[in-house]
Amino acid sequence: MTILARDRKLFLALLFNFGIFGTTVAIIGAAVPKVISQFEWSYLSTGMVVSASSVGYFASSFISGLLIHRLGAKRVLLLGLFLQACGLACFGASPSVVVNLAAALMMGLGQGGTEVVTNFCVVRMETPGQSRLMNLMHAAFPVGAIAGPIMIGGLIAAGRSWQWVFRGMSVACLAMAGGFAVLSFGGMNATGQERGSARMPSLLQSPLLVFLALTIFLYVGSEIGVSAWIGEYYVKVLGTSASTGAYMVSVFWAGILVGRLLVSMAYRSSRQAELLLSVCALSVLSLAGSLSIGSPLPAGLGFLTCGLLFSAIYPVVMSLTGQHFEGAQGMAIGIVSTAGGVGSFVSPFAMAAVANTYGIQTGFIFYVATALGMAATAVGVLYLVRKDGGPGGQG
Repeated sequence: MTILARDRKLFLALLFNFGIFGTTVAIIGAAVPKVISQFEWSYLSTGMVVSASSVGYFASSFISGLLIHRLGAKRVLLLGLFLQACGLACFGASPSVVVNLAAALMMGLGQGGTEVVTNFCVVRMETPGQSRLMNLMHAAFPVGAIAGPIMIGGLIAAGRSWQWVFRGMSVACLAMAGGFAVLSFGGMNATGQERGSARMPSLLQSPLLVFLALTIFLYVGSEIGVSAWIGEYYVKVLGTSASTGAYMVSVFWAGILVGRLLVSMAYRSSRQAELLLSVCALSVLSLAGSLSIGSPLPAGLGFLTCGLLFSAIYPVVMSLTGQHFEGAQGMAIGIVSTAGGVGSFVSPFAMAAVANTYGIQTGFIFYVATALGMAATAVGVLYLVRKDGGPGGQG
């Protein structure tokens, strides 16, 4: 993996910030069992709050894809970190569903900026035809996603306030904003040609972009949905404690971390679409197998394997987007990221509605169906990439 000397400090800062991003996403799911019991929320109310962050995320990711071409990557990232810090500072301060919904919305608005700017910058640093830097960057996300639930679980087990994790992450976001304010983003801003291309309506009519967006829509729905509800699944279906449920969120993200590190270090091929289809198809089998096991430890190994297979999907799709839409990377990445945000909104909310009526075990079958759809769209991506004939053909 080769990074230009001018980009190394920025890459490391983005890597550290992406770890913080992962923590802020995962701690809501880890806190769900305690929030439900402490605030006496229904599954439907909980699903609304969890989904609010996704609403903010998909709105922000689309807007950020546009703003990068106007304000520059640095300003978009700083604004996002400020909004994220505000939401984290307020979450859990009151049992009110409305207050926490607003806080989660602000968190999502900030997270969308981090997602789009980071992907936009890494695509520009990446060796053409590969996704090694993107996988390494996205490996930082599960590091944070593992650490956050462990902190939540530790506080719950010790009888202390879980809200302290949210306050600490608010301070971390503000500290990162200060660091990025003094860093150079040279070479990371859109060119005049890209600004013009980003406004072309034909971008939204590309079949490849549609299938990439659909894959991310279904993937993020599955990933965030499992992360948000696995703790409650362990408590209600497998009969474990709330702290064990929180730790299982970390187990799931541990699989994602290991998988992304392995792909970053070992997968040197440019056959990204083939890799995408393989992991999508195997993840369906792994998730279905996990739900068929009634014992906590074997089920945990199944969810760990599911995370391992899920790991490459997001980085590979983002790399393919950057490679095939070189003339409008910011807008294309923003559109695909927005699809992920919509998926993260729809999926937990749909899960909450199903669980509220039929129980959480039945609700998890919804994620198996979502993963199956994702494998189907990956077939479409492979077909269109082969038809396209290589990177750059769609841009």
